[in-house]
Amino acid sequence: METIDRNRALLSQASAYIYKEAGGHELAAWVFKPPGPATAPRPAILFFFSSAWDSGLVSQFAPHCLHFAQRGMVAITVEYRISSLHGTGPLEAMADARSAVRWARRHAGELGIDPGRIVGAGGSAGAHAILTAAMLREKEYDSPSDPSDQSCVPDALILFDPVVDLGDARTTGKFGPGRFPSLPAARQASPLRRVRSKLPPMLLMHGTADRLLPFEATRTFARRMGRWFRRNDCRLIPFEGCGHSFFNFNVDPKWFEATLTRADQFLTEKGFLEPSAPSDQECRL
Repeated sequence: METIDRNRALLSQASAYIYKEAGGHELAAWVFKPPGPATAPRPAILFFFSSAWDSGLVSQFAPHCLHFAQRGMVAITVEYRISSLHGTGPLEAMADARSAVRWARRHAGELGIDPGRIVGAGGSAGAHAILTAAMLREKEYDSPSDPSDQSCVPDALILFDPVVDLGDARTTGKFGPGRFPSLPAARQASPLRRVRSKLPPMLLMHGTADRLLPFEATRTFARRMGRWFRRNDCRLIPFEGCGHSFFNFNVDPKWFEATLTRADQFLTEKGFLEPSAPSDQECRL
């Protein structure tokens, strides 16, 4: 009961929209809008909660949404299908992330969004879902109901402890290739194997002591993304000694503030945010 109440409380400042119906389930996007009237379409950021494709709370990134709404973005936390609620796996989560970005672009006028300034963000399997929306071109990952005239590729990415390597058959556990229908399917959906040029700018933040998703895999991914013949803007910030999910507000407010500051700086540099007042930055450093 406490979890349900906390979930509702965190989402109380958001408006719920149904962005998709799949497998008899309605999937919601919870929208946090900036205060005051809009004079122009605003940038947006879509968050996909951490999971191992089996469980998680859509309210996880509500504190992040509140921050970015105050900074002038339309901030959205997205529900996607997971096994504990929907009996699904990674492929369905990937399809839902693609659908959510397309929904935001299709309803940009209603939401007050600039469809050319949409950021995708997420943790672990949620990070994988939105990362593959940016990287994988194959229509086989799309839902049949998705509008064909809208791109599912976000204009920038912010990823926490992302799942990037699914190609090793020896890897077991929550994030192993065994979660996919087959090893070839897992390798096909492995970001580490699908690096190409002209991908959106990315900020990756990962704890070096993460025992569930090794930091080294993310470092290898970032290096591969930035090689001279790829020339992608992919930045990795290691957080020394931090474990999995270190960035959450309810884990340690210090690391929550540190990662939020880095994300804010990245989005400011890329033109999604206006520079904040010096006093605001100082209190987050």
